[in-house]
Amino acid sequence: MNLVTKSEFDLIGQEVVISDSKNKEIVGIKGKITMETKNMFVINTENGKKNIPKNICQLSNNDGIIETDSTKLNKRPYERLEMLA
Repeated sequence: MNLVTKSEFDLIGQEVVISDSKNKEIVGIKGKITMETKNMFVINTENGKKNIPKNICQLSNNDGIIETDSTKLNKRPYERLEMLA
């Protein structure tokens, strides 16, 4: 199976699963990323919205693993877009 790393610039709206985390209680949470701040994802799950810290988890989707390198993701979404310019 080839794992594809999705762009770190377009996370809002993606269906994800928490595949690994320092906090084992949140592993397996599934849902859509509905909001993102500098340090947190808000994931809309079947049981409501969950706030997930970016720096402790690894996300995956149907295409493979989403990069969760804290140097890339611990920024606000618009700050990551400014890096492209």
